[in-house]
This record gives sequence, structure tokens and C-alpha cells, in this order.
Amino acid sequence: MVAKSHKLTNDMDLISVNPDAKFQEIIQKQNGCKSKNIPAGIAIVIDNKQRVIGTITDGDLRRALLTNENFDFSAKDIMAKDPILFPKEYSYQQILEAIPSELEKRDRKSRGFLGKIIKIDYDGRPTGIFNYHHLWEQRVAVHRNVAIIGMGYVGLTLALGLSEEGFHVTGVDVNQDLIRNLSDGKSHIHETGIEEILNRQLAKNLKMSTEIPDVGDIYIMCVGTPLNPIQNDKKSPDLSRLLMAAESIGGCLKNGDLVVLRSTVPPGTTREKILPVLESKSGLDGATDFHLSFAPERTIEGGALEELRSLPQIIGGLNRDSVEATVAIFRELTSNIIRVESIEAAEFIKLINNCYRDLSFAFSNQVAQIAQSFDINIVECIQAANSGYPRDQVPFPSPGVGGPCLTKDPYFLAFDFKSKSGSKTLSEYGRSINEGMIQYVVDSVLEQFEKTGKNPLDSQVLVCGLAFKGDPETTDLRGSSALEIANELKSKVNKVLVHDPVISCEELESLGFDFAELPTGFKGKDAVLFLNNHSYYKNINVFNMAKDLRFPGIIYDGWHLFRHSEILDSHPCVYVGLSFVRSSVNSRSENKE
Repeated sequence: MVAKSHKLTNDMDLISVNPDAKFQEIIQKQNGCKSKNIPAGIAIVIDNKQRVIGTITDGDLRRALLTNENFDFSAKDIMAKDPILFPKEYSYQQILEAIPSELEKRDRKSRGFLGKIIKIDYDGRPTGIFNYHHLWEQRVAVHRNVAIIGMGYVGLTLALGLSEEGFHVTGVDVNQDLIRNLSDGKSHIHETGIEEILNRQLAKNLKMSTEIPDVGDIYIMCVGTPLNPIQNDKKSPDLSRLLMAAESIGGCLKNGDLVVLRSTVPPGTTREKILPVLESKSGLDGATDFHLSFAPERTIEGGALEELRSLPQIIGGLNRDSVEATVAIFRELTSNIIRVESIEAAEFIKLINNCYRDLSFAFSNQVAQIAQSFDINIVECIQAANSGYPRDQVPFPSPGVGGPCLTKDPYFLAFDFKSKSGSKTLSEYGRSINEGMIQYVVDSVLEQFEKTGKNPLDSQVLVCGLAFKGDPETTDLRGSSALEIANELKSKVNKVLVHDPVISCEELESLGFDFAELPTGFKGKDAVLFLNNHSYYKNINVFNMAKDLRFPGIIYDGWHLFRHSEILDSHPCVYVGLSFVRSSVNSRSENKE
């Protein structure tokens, strides 16, 4: 990790002596500074201008006692008169690189290290001192104590990944119930194998707490950063929880500690908002006393534990030392590290990834809406467009783009630009298209109710797939377009029932919906909507599904899970895709129920 240094500006007398100091004072100085976290075993000899002119180690003191039994000596008699000193502006890496030549100058090249490292200002006065072995420890970081603040999806999976690699990790969250459940080995997030790893590491390297531990020297912030309500035609980031976490860390921060921000934020947040809080609360200087970096999370829900090790880790820092101190942590998870030029660059990269992804989906969703005017199956069109074409593969459309990241990151990217220019960004236009898919789906369903002669107020709808995505599977409802569609339909039809393959019926019922078992849940429903792409639904018996719906049944396939011809051939019904409608109701006779 990083070196434990102590700023001596206000504590000069704790470790310094004048040239005429005697044995008793020297030994008191060497041993009396532990309470201030200053390394013991050394005294600095200063002149009347407080400039360093020598050092006395405990070894120097022992040698003096062997040759002078009556302790009749002064500091100037036994001090090392040509100590190795480094300018206070030197980074830890610069010090490591400079030590060999400094030792060689003094004919001490047989020693590859120094016991203590001393920094001085321009006038030669001491400003900091730390142990050499602490400096070297940044190359082997697994023994460090890591506090991860925020035990949501990002924080918990990172805590498990680092504890699996041998770090001593404390997961911190203000939610007492959450910490209690995690301490009992019960995970609140859905991830394959997560509870097995959680219970294994609770017995080894991991513990949970509502308080930041005193022993921490690495602090990783994984606190949620949601959106504030719309004001003045723009959505702004809510950084309140992040700033509270920074205040708590600042109160614990020591010289040489590392703070890593992993929460998604608008560019400039780490330097302009987090750094001042850390410095104010700690009284330390982020440029010299502690390290600060940004290392964005980039993992996908349902595959986070694997992607922590397979995806590149982006790292930007206040300076080179901050970057390398962070690299020393994440290289234990993966060798695929990408160093970038600044904290702002690292912040920007996370937003680039997500905003481009959201924008590409928006293109497909808008194309689907245009295709509806021509009753064109947009999925088949995109398949044909992509087939054998080596460039620009177009994603399939969907009934909305949800989740905790893509629903907010376009606004984070636009926030500063819109504040300065007043112009709407491309990322915001894309987001509005994706958000508009909610009403687009609802309108499509209600239109088919009207065309088939169904009264919505007498009808029941089954919504299948409430989590914001189905592949990889998750139980996360944050930003779920399916949930928004279900809530919108709730005010339009007689009854809305829901089903999800991985979310418990208790949780779904707590949202105000009745839970339907499958396949019995199809019985008597007027319409069934498939709104996420979980593989469970691909294996449903579509023939029985169509037969069990109340005639004429409406099947809304938002994820092109089925062949519409198979459904239409199985029973007279209406199949609705994102851009086209096919019906077999009039193709054969059927007694209406």
C-alpha cells in the first residue's frame, strides 16, 4: 500500500533535539512519540533554524553506550551527520527510485533500504517521517485492512472478491437490518454462489459493521448516487449519501491512507466535491498526505463476481502514487489494469460505456416505433441487417431500458454540459426515447383491447418478468421498465397480476400486486405480457398458454421470445410484438367465452 507518514509541522518537539541534548532527552524523544503515530526509534537533530543536521537511531544510541559507560555524550557526538533526506514534494515512487543512488553516495549500497524516511521543506526543516517497510508494502497489499462503504450490489461483490484474495475487509453500511442479515450469511442480492462465498469469508477475512473501523487504511466508497427529482427541466445527481460517507472517512483518515471512489458520479465530482471534504475533516493534504483515486465499477448484475476478475479495471488518481496504490489493490483481482491520466478521465470512461449502450438501445427502440407504422417485424429486419455484415451490429429493441445505471448515467454525463450551455445532449434524447417505451407498450396493449372488443375495466392482465433484466438473471427492480408498465396498467384495467422466475412472491405482493403461478396463472387472463428476457419464459408451453387465455387472448412478446407463427397456429389469439401485430382470431371459427 502506501507509506505511513506524519506531518511534523506542529509536533517538532516530539522527535527533534538540539545538538547539545543529552542521553535522557534523546531516548525520551525516540520513544515518546507513539501516541502521535510517529515512528519510534529515531531522533532528528536540528540547528537553531530547525534545519535537519543529523539523525540518531536506536542503533546509534546503543553503540554510544558501549563506548561511553557514563552516558557523558551529546547528540552532536553520536549523530549521523549526512542523513538521507527527501524533498516533501517527492512522491513515494520517486523516493523508492532515489534510495539506491543516495545509499551509494554514502557508500551504503550494501543496504537496500533505510530504517526511516525523512522529508524536508525548502529550508531543510522536517515535514514528515515514516518507516521504509511501510513504503515498500504498497507492492504487496493483501495484508491491508479494507473498509468498503456501501453494501449494495457493487460494494458487497467487491468485498467478497477482495476477501477471497486475502484482504481483511470490513463491509460498512448504515442500514442495521442489512448488516445484521449479511453478518448472518444472508445476501440481499441475487448472484450465483454469493451466499456460499459470504459464509466462507465471514469465517475468515470478512466482517460487517455499521461503523467505519479504526484499523482501516484503505477506504472504498460504493455508496449509491441516485437522481434528484426533475428541476428546471433537468435531472441532477443526488450526492448527499456520498458526501456523508466522505465526511465519515475524513474523520478516520490517517497519513498514507488510500481512498477509492467507485460510485458513479458526474465528471469532476471526486476532485471538486469529495477531496475538499476529506481534507477538511482530516486536516490532511490529498496531494501529499493521503491517496485518492477513482476506479469505476463496470460489472454486470448476475455476473459481477466473475467480471471483477475478467474485465479491465480503470484507475485514475490525484497523482502517480494514488494510481499505483490503487493498482496494488485491484491487481490482486485481475492483471488487466488500465491506468488513465486523471481522476476525471476515469469518471468519464464509466459514463461513456453506459451512455453509448443506452443510446444504441434508444436507436433500436425508435426504429421499432417507426416500423410499427408499416407493420414490419423489426426483429427480423435487424437480424437481416446484422447477418454477415461486419460493421455496426444493431441491438434488438426492448420494452424499455432499465436498471440502476443506464437510467441515470446519461443524465450524469449531461449534467455539467447542460448547466453551462443550456443545450440538451444526445444522451438525454436517447434516454427520453427509452423512457417513452413505457407508454408505448401500454398504448399498444390498450389498442388491442379496443380492437378485440375487450373492456379494460373488465379485464385481467398478467405481466411476466418484473426484474429490470432476465439475462443474466437478477432480482433487482431498480429502474425496471416492466414494473413501470405494470403500475401504469394498474390504473387502466381491472386487475394486474405479476410473475417473475427469481423474485419472491412476497416481494412482488409487497408492491401491491397479486402473484400468479405458472402455467396455471394464464387461465382466464385477457392478456399476458412478457417484459424481460429470462430463459424461463422461453421454455413455456406456448400452445397451452394461448389456449388458457380468455378469448381472444392477447400475447405481448416484448423480447421476441417466441415464434409468432407457432402461437397463432396453436389457438386463435393476437400476437403483439414491439413493431407489429399478427392475429389468427379471424382465421378459424371459435366460440367466444
